[in-house]
Amino acid sequence: MNTLGIALSGMHTAEVRLAASAHNVANLTNERFRTVRTVQTDLAGGGSTASLKQAKSPAPVDLVHETVELSRASLQYTASLRLIAVETDLRGQLADLLA
Repeated sequence: MNTLGIALSGMHTAEVRLAASAHNVANLTNERFRTVRTVQTDLAGGGSTASLKQAKSPAPVDLVHETVELSRASLQYTASLRLIAVETDLRGQLADLLA
């Protein structure tokens, strides 16, 4: 997988993580709610994929855990954006060298 594909897959995984955490927080007061968790899997050629796993039984939503998940999503998204910026800069430098 190329650098752009790796970055985009990281951004997608971060979006899934953010959506799962937001879903859990939105259902904070629902006593019968079963939380969802993001399962991130590395791809052989680079990048990652995300899937959701629902808890087997209802349990209270842990706001500390959800805060950590939101921070992880933010950091992962920011890192993926930085990877795109670095890739773009390197391509520009290569084009300058070849010109």
